[in-house]
Amino acid sequence: MSSSSIPGTNQPPVSFPGIVSGINYDAIIQKLTSLTLSPETQLNNQLTSLNAANTELIKINTLFQCVQAALGDLSDPTLFDSWNALSSNLAVATAQGIPSATSVAGTYTINCATVATATSVLSCTFAGHNINDLITSGPYAGQASNTVPLIDSYAAITPSDGSAGQGSITVDGQVIKYNVNTQSLNAVLASINAAVDSTYDASFNISDVNGTIQVTGSKPITLGSATDSGNLLQVLKLDQAQVNNSGAGPYTVSGTSGVGGLDLAGSLNSGTDSGFNTPVTSGTFTINGVSITVSASGDNLNSILQKINSSNAGVNATYNAATNEIQLISTATGPQSIVLGAPGDSSNFLSAAGLTSGSGASTTLGQQAYVQIQNPSGSVSNIYSASNTITTAIPGVSLTLTASTSTPFTVSVSQNTSNLVGAINNFVSAYNAAISEINNATAAPIITSQQAGSAAGPTTPIGGGVLWGNADVSNIKNALTDLVSGFFGSGGQQYNSLQTIGLSFGSTFQVATTGNNSGQNGNGGQNSGTSNSAVQSTTYAGTDGTLDALDSSKFLAALAASPSQVEAVLQGANGLANGLGTYLTGVTGFPTLLNNGPVGIAPHVSIIQGFEEFNSDNITNIQQQIAQITNNANMQANQLRSEFVNTETQLAGFQALQSQLAGFFKSSGS
Repeated sequence: MSSSSIPGTNQPPVSFPGIVSGINYDAIIQKLTSLTLSPETQLNNQLTSLNAANTELIKINTLFQCVQAALGDLSDPTLFDSWNALSSNLAVATAQGIPSATSVAGTYTINCATVATATSVLSCTFAGHNINDLITSGPYAGQASNTVPLIDSYAAITPSDGSAGQGSITVDGQVIKYNVNTQSLNAVLASINAAVDSTYDASFNISDVNGTIQVTGSKPITLGSATDSGNLLQVLKLDQAQVNNSGAGPYTVSGTSGVGGLDLAGSLNSGTDSGFNTPVTSGTFTINGVSITVSASGDNLNSILQKINSSNAGVNATYNAATNEIQLISTATGPQSIVLGAPGDSSNFLSAAGLTSGSGASTTLGQQAYVQIQNPSGSVSNIYSASNTITTAIPGVSLTLTASTSTPFTVSVSQNTSNLVGAINNFVSAYNAAISEINNATAAPIITSQQAGSAAGPTTPIGGGVLWGNADVSNIKNALTDLVSGFFGSGGQQYNSLQTIGLSFGSTFQVATTGNNSGQNGNGGQNSGTSNSAVQSTTYAGTDGTLDALDSSKFLAALAASPSQVEAVLQGANGLANGLGTYLTGVTGFPTLLNNGPVGIAPHVSIIQGFEEFNSDNITNIQQQIAQITNNANMQANQLRSEFVNTETQLAGFQALQSQLAGFFKSSGS
């Protein structure tokens, strides 16, 4: 057909049909052509149905692939090897199941527990200078450190005046100004004594006793205020010291350690050598076989500690300014050694820092973790571990100790079923979605008739699925329900089907009907509506192939009674995942990927693809028929139009001849 509303392909752009004869031959052609084209209506309806069927088949195939994915998740063996573990004393230990490990449910009693500790090395306290030592080099060489400006003394913490440009410290309510660049330790202490003695406590005294600051007084002592500037309290090691203001006095404060010591921030080759008694030399030193590089001009104590901590030496290095000690602690617990030094070391850092046994360091060996555990059977075991995470005390459970105790506590172990139940529920949802889609697609149309008592009228089908009457798709559904309702696992076992573990088909289903079926029907169905011709739902005994929700109580009881049988039903060689997955591979053409690999052989043309191709062939055939009918209609219209045009031409000729004859006779008669 042409795009014009006038049939045929030989219709001129402008025409005046029947102008001679007075007959509108286009109307005649259009009527005759419509009769020729009338079969196209039925054929187009068939095309619509076939295209809708293919669209529905694609949807069903996608839903089946979702079932395959759910079977893949359900085949994961770790679903049966997941355990919950709960400690009754979380302050001492925490517990959790080990993934993919098998445990035994029950209550385990920990009679006592000891945490593992790490090996540590503590430096000697005399690696750093005393504040009373003589300066060894520089402009103050030969002078006592407590008599030179604080900034150039052996103070372990670099003295500062603060942002105000002049330092200030508040003692017993008195504000004392100081300058670290010009005043020595002795001078600052003298200023504090003078200020407090004259205004607050004549018995007050702050002094350097063998390098450690001692404070005494007959009145309670206060140190520092929010308005202080500089860091003198920290330099004097009084910021963390205990203030003894109880009772009637005397009242005292002692610095946490000597004012001298190691300076974290000072360059190793500064005038005070960062406080080291023995200057640190450049080169390398070794901890646990790992070499650390030292630069006397580029490093300070803090940077060296950072190098140790960022290395693979397996220790954490810290400096306690309050006690003037460096400590190395193994990153692993248990009685492991910390090996310091190695042949070829070229820096003396370890000995200069007092970390070697020869320089006065002390080593404390780490100890093993220990638990005494009583199993549910009553047997007692003693378990030792270098780590505080113990995986051998309770099968399938990781126990982490955080504190030691001699008081018994329990660890309760139970199977974790949440992931397994979730995987089953996901399968049920995917399976029901596919079956419900097939049910809707293959639903029969509803036949309606006139109401009772009225004149008889024709029956009229309403609705129906796009695959109604498609036995092939119905056969797939029947095969699926047969598989799912069948037996799984090994023969003779108690739990050998989905029904025995809590998965059953529904016992009723609903069908759309009309109101004339009101009341109890012959098939045992109960109509839920009133007696009229309206479409409504009728409930019947039986199943539509969908599964009810999992009966959790029944499932958990089966799992507790025989987990191996339940596992065989779902995951075994003859189980649900393998059997249903193999069948669906042939249906969809996509392999079902289970945990241990794909199952089934994907065919060259899957079952559903075969249905689609059959429909597609029919679609092509119908399209060809429609094209032929259209072509025939155009040929018919063209032929009729040619004949009508020829007739019009002849009539026009006859009319012209008639006019000529009439004129001739008229002139002859005159």
